[in-house]
Parts: sequence; C-alpha cells; structure tokens
Amino acid sequence: MGKVYRKQRIEGVTVPAIIRNGQYFWHNMAVYEDGTVSCWDKVDLSDVPEKLKIGKLAVSVPNGEWLSVFHCCSLKIESAKWSFDSKSYYNFIKETVKSLNPEMANIYKTTNREKAKWKSHRVGFMADPTPFKLKGKLGYTMLDGNRMNIFLRGGGKIALTALFCYEDGTFSVDGMGEEYLTMEDIERLFADKTLCAAPERGETISFGALGEAKILTNPKLSVSDKDKLSEIKNDSLAIQNKPAALDLCRDAYFAYLIDPCDFYKEKLREAYEAVPEHQRCYLGDMDTRDADYVRILYTNEKREV
Repeated sequence: MGKVYRKQRIEGVTVPAIIRNGQYFWHNMAVYEDGTVSCWDKVDLSDVPEKLKIGKLAVSVPNGEWLSVFHCCSLKIESAKWSFDSKSYYNFIKETVKSLNPEMANIYKTTNREKAKWKSHRVGFMADPTPFKLKGKLGYTMLDGNRMNIFLRGGGKIALTALFCYEDGTFSVDGMGEEYLTMEDIERLFADKTLCAAPERGETISFGALGEAKILTNPKLSVSDKDKLSEIKNDSLAIQNKPAALDLCRDAYFAYLIDPCDFYKEKLREAYEAVPEHQRCYLGDMDTRDADYVRILYTNEKREV
C-alpha cells in the first residue's frame, strides 16, 4: 500500500493569553473549532488544565513583575485587576470553542500512540494561526494576512490588541469593528495617538477579557511609534510579496560584499537605516544578527575570512 496524507483547514479565533517561560509574555492565543489550542505548543482542549496547573499558561501577572509584549515594549504590572482563575479561564476557552463549534463535534484528541510516534521521531508541532479576511461577499476565498501587537486608545483607557495586514494591502485593528483600513488610515491613527507602540506611565491598560492594570513605571525596551509604523508598512509589503526593508537591506549587503566600494557602502547604509531598529537583528542568523552590517558601516574592522 502506498503512503498518502491530506491537509485540512481549521478555522478559529485568537483570545488574550499570558505565557510564562522564565518570564511573562503576552500572547494572542489561537483557539480552533476542533478544540486545538496554540499556547506556544500545540495542545488539545483536554491538555489546557495541565498547562494552567504547571503555570506555562498563566491567567495573571503578579504585581511587580514584567510582561513582555513582542515588538512593542515590556510593562511592569502594578495595581492590576485580573478576571480569571485557572478554572474559569479554562471554561472561557471551552466556551470559545463552543462558539465556533456549537455541537462540539469532531473535537480533536491526540492519542498516546500519536504522542509516542512523534516523540520517537523528535517532532514537535505548532498551531500558529494564519489571519485571513474573505475576498468579497461571494464565495469563500480567503486572503491571508499577518498579525502584530499594537496599543489602541479609546474610552479613557489603552487596550493591548492586534493589528492585521492582508494580501490586498488593507488592514484591520482588533477592537475597531470589522472596518478595513488603508495605510493612510493607519498613519492618521498614529498621528492622533489612537494607535501607538507603547503606553505612557500612568495609563490604565486593558488586556481584553483577562483584566486591566495601571502602569506606574515607564515601559522598558519600548519601540518608537516611528519604527512601529515602519514595521507595519514592511509587513504589509511582505504579505503582498513585495520587497520590504529587510529584503532590500540584505540585497544591498550582498552587493557590497561583491563590490566593497563607497557607492555600495552608502547604498547599504541607506538600506540598513531604513530597517526599523527593533527588526535589524533579523538581518543575519540567530548568532550574528546584524553584527556584520554594523562592522561595515560604523567601524574600521576588517572581516576575517
């Protein structure tokens, strides 16, 4: 018998979550209609209580601890009001699945046989979500997107939420309804401080269903609004399969390596400085990051071959 396999598309939604992995991390957690949950690992609905028990999946951040918000900032949690304990949060996840799948049919459960199989092959699975919007009102054609963290002001508070970029060049912000936005709209929302990369000291932050906290200490590792806006523009270009700042910078780097003259060095400098500062670490691998770019542009060191 020949070996075969099939792929299946499973829809879901994201819900606010906190992952504890040495420190606390904000996570837009995907919950799917088949009961699969993405809490950095792919788990079944029945596995969620264990993740809560061991603290990998958290329902709060203790006062005085820092919460890392990827590509935005780190927040010191003070004077917080949290909504859930482990039991009620698990019920919240179950109700989310039920809202997607009212019959609770075909709920996925990984068998011990499957777990043993993948463990023997040293295979781990993720269930990272792909955001999408529907293309038009006829049919069910999906346009893929990507997602990033953002802060949204309104109603006297500032909410930690998500911004989505789509293949057709449009955007949406969770918390602003189902309206699709243009790049000009996003720029306007940054200009009037409706959107920002980090809150200000003294603001009360809403974490959606999880609760809220007042921030009495300045955020650390804050990304500037200018760099965040550049990140959004570049992510939009990338999802449209257009050259973005990282691609253009790598191209300029290789052009300089081939012909290390002043002309290509200046082109590399322009391309490097166009990359948002918090994303420059992705120009190289996990070890080198952007070290060689810095060496070429800002030092007199010679490269060892």
